[in-house]
Amino acid sequence: MAFKYPQFEPYGDRLIRWMENANEPGCPVPITTLTSWTLPRPMDWNIEHEIEWLKPELISSIVGLGLPVGELIPNHMDPTESPCVRHSIIKTRNGVTGFVGTIGPGLLFFYSIRRSQVSNDPYVSELAKMAYEMHYPLDGLKYIFMNDILEASTEPFIEEQIYPSREGAKYRSAERQTWDYPSPEFSAIMGTPIGKVVGSFILGAFGQGVKRVARIVTFQNGEDFHKLDIRFDIKDV
Repeated sequence: MAFKYPQFEPYGDRLIRWMENANEPGCPVPITTLTSWTLPRPMDWNIEHEIEWLKPELISSIVGLGLPVGELIPNHMDPTESPCVRHSIIKTRNGVTGFVGTIGPGLLFFYSIRRSQVSNDPYVSELAKMAYEMHYPLDGLKYIFMNDILEASTEPFIEEQIYPSREGAKYRSAERQTWDYPSPEFSAIMGTPIGKVVGSFILGAFGQGVKRVARIVTFQNGEDFHKLDIRFDIKDV
């Protein structure tokens, strides 16, 4: 079949089929059992987590999603009352692999991810799954946010090809754009390096035919809307 976005759409299409069908052949992502106890060369890694309140821009990004927003808004300065945790897993020796994000009930925010393509370290999706599971049951995860995306091919692709595909969609705007399956744009975003991380997270956490990405939402924030964020809505198959 002919793809509208041949750079990313073909792999995104395969990711979608692997997530939705337990019998779809060729899935390269096994269920991960990685824990802090099974990290390879554990002395090379630094793992930290601390309770924190969500920042206002993160609160605004989850309004209207049916989450207990009132519990996430700080009503005083005591961080121990927050249900959210900032978590980092960073390799400090013999490599540059790492995950930094915030975890909350049903929420996973990715702030910073890094891994060399030639590395033998665990994938970032495995580190994020390990981090989330330390604080909340995986089955309750509903939204994955990729914040302030700087990845060299994902952000330009969305700006230069995805947004122009929709009449009236303005890049660098507070307006949210929703991309639904089975549109070519949905599949193409799933096939980007950032989409691959999310798809691999779902497959590694749940296996095939259990959870899927049901919707993708893109938006910008920051004073001049220069930061691209992507929300991935997670549903049962």
